[in-house]
Amino acid sequence: MFIEIKDNILYQYADWKFNDNAVELNIDYSTFNRDEYEVQDGQLVDISETSEYKAKVLEKENAIKKADLQAQIDAIDKKRVRALAEPSTKDDATGQTYLEYYTEQIQDLRAQIAAL
Repeated sequence: MFIEIKDNILYQYADWKFNDNAVELNIDYSTFNRDEYEVQDGQLVDISETSEYKAKVLEKENAIKKADLQAQIDAIDKKRVRALAEPSTKDDATGQTYLEYYTEQIQDLRAQIAAL
């Protein structure tokens, strides 16, 4: 099946052939993103350039970024627990401990989340 848009109307075509008493379908959905189109007054309209669509896409991207940053925070938090249980100095020159080091990393990640 392939999809074509002509005159703001969505057409779907089946690409198939009969082979050895069976129907083979060749389906490619990669060329059509349903989120970029909506039906208005019976016509298919491309909404990919509207500010509402762009805001929705940005919101989804930010949610993914926030989840990734939160996963990084969770991983560092586990290291902080170990740093509490086994206190040691990370950098002898500055006297910075691993707990302080990990806390700084988490504060930076939280700032990135707040900026989104």
